[in-house]
Amino acid sequence: MVPEAVEALDDIRVFARRYFGLVLQPFQEYATEKVMELAASPDEEYLVINQFPGSGKSTFYALVLPAWLTCRDRRIRGLIGSGTDTQAKWYVNNLREAFSTAYPITASPDDIRVGIAVDALASLTGDYGRFRPDDNAIKWAQDGFYVELPGGIATVQKEPTWSAFGLTSGFLGLRVPIAIWDDVYDPQKMRSADSRDDLKERWSNVCEKRLEPGGLLLMQMQRLDPDDISRYCLDMGGTVIREGEEGGKKYHHIVFKAHYPEHCKEDHGSDATPYDPRDPTAGGCLLYPLRMPYSKVESEQQNNPNFEMVYQQADVARARALVDRLWVNGGTDPDTREVYPGCVDKDRDLCEIPKNLAGQLLSVVTADPSPTMYWAIQWWVVRVDAEHGPVERYLIDMHRQKMGANDFLDWHNESQSFTGLMQEWQARSHDLGAPITHWIVEQNAAARFILQFEHIERWIRRWGVTVKGHETHRNKSDAEFGVQTIGSQYKYGRVRLPYRWDTDARLRSQKLVDEVTRWPNGRTDDTVMAHWFLEWNLPDLVEDLIGTEDPAVGTWTPSFVANATPGVAA
Repeated sequence: MVPEAVEALDDIRVFARRYFGLVLQPFQEYATEKVMELAASPDEEYLVINQFPGSGKSTFYALVLPAWLTCRDRRIRGLIGSGTDTQAKWYVNNLREAFSTAYPITASPDDIRVGIAVDALASLTGDYGRFRPDDNAIKWAQDGFYVELPGGIATVQKEPTWSAFGLTSGFLGLRVPIAIWDDVYDPQKMRSADSRDDLKERWSNVCEKRLEPGGLLLMQMQRLDPDDISRYCLDMGGTVIREGEEGGKKYHHIVFKAHYPEHCKEDHGSDATPYDPRDPTAGGCLLYPLRMPYSKVESEQQNNPNFEMVYQQADVARARALVDRLWVNGGTDPDTREVYPGCVDKDRDLCEIPKNLAGQLLSVVTADPSPTMYWAIQWWVVRVDAEHGPVERYLIDMHRQKMGANDFLDWHNESQSFTGLMQEWQARSHDLGAPITHWIVEQNAAARFILQFEHIERWIRRWGVTVKGHETHRNKSDAEFGVQTIGSQYKYGRVRLPYRWDTDARLRSQKLVDEVTRWPNGRTDDTVMAHWFLEWNLPDLVEDLIGTEDPAVGTWTPSFVANATPGVAA
């Protein structure tokens, strides 16, 4: 083996230049170092890399990096995933061709002209020998292939060296030590809440489960939507708190911005020094000057309203959101140094009520039915202190999906029994020792239709509960009583969300988190409204609970209404 080939195995910059004609940037070398560091960990590791479009993401992560890893160790087993089967197979086919071509790759004249590529100096087969097995019976296809092991012995391992999978593929029990996912989120296909929820559930229940113990999952994508799959992953809690990190995060995160204004030295020429994440003070301020020069940065910044998200990989501005994600996750604000307790109960599952809660408990369900059959229903248990009023609001369960009035509550003549979510939750609340006393339902057309049924009245008499209507449009934007009043409950950790990481609790709670951290700019707000129904009605509910028990106690008044008189929901 020639000395250059040996050097390339230790240096991906040399490897990319010699076999693919690519001139790697410092940030790509940095990403490789982080990948190798996590791959060497004895724990399962998860990594999200966000970087701007047009920065050569797919070529590097789905071609150069897996080729380098394979040349270093032919026993590797991995998958390359994407949003569709077709795209994933295209990536794997490109990798397969790199392992079978006998000639060095020729760069395009345009890439040579701008300086992002040159003609390759050698081929992988020329320097490292044959990769395609000599036995035609061994798989060498677009959706997966085996490489020949050293000494000319074909592999007998169960999984191919590299396999292609789209999000809709059947995984058939495949498990690998390394999974590379490229641009799995297509905003054009994720316009509905249903499609986004389906993607999140498939990611957690299928994609993540393909990783072997001690393996590495890498997701790389650009940010195009505040509610994309990378944001979902970054909000996941974890069971291991690593030294030097803020605790409880499942995914590591690397952000590559197009421009770093904090390090701007006005060195913006075509030969500008690129930004180096390994030493930010030594490099320039542009991540990839040849692909994203400052003139383009300025143009996008002035003309693209989504510049901060698409090119700087930033979330929606914190100041504009109803709830800051930091309030939910807990931690220290990097700007103000204020410490937030957080709202997630990482050890609590759905339908679990903390034991030995002091004070009295209110058990309330709020429902935001939709004429389009998309419902948001939340069950809350509120701890009430006689002096301070409601303290913690524990989310016990949440239902958010399409359903009809009969799914909410129905009567079956044959069995002479009630069925539906209302019956199930009411019975369960008695089993848990916190009987639901109030069902608060938005007073829209769907709710009025529901409440006119005779069996609803019989069910109310059966359980001795109150079903109360709530009119959203009259009070939603009210300065004193509107939706914005729920923000402080998250800020001070008074909202408690079931967030046990290996159950459906986190998935359901995350739907509420996604909406409150994007309101009023999110695509949906039904779970926000359901929570607000609780806050709006709490003054009346608390007064009913504690206001008449002891005249000396008096009637509790929430701080946000101060000198105002609480309104009465319709």
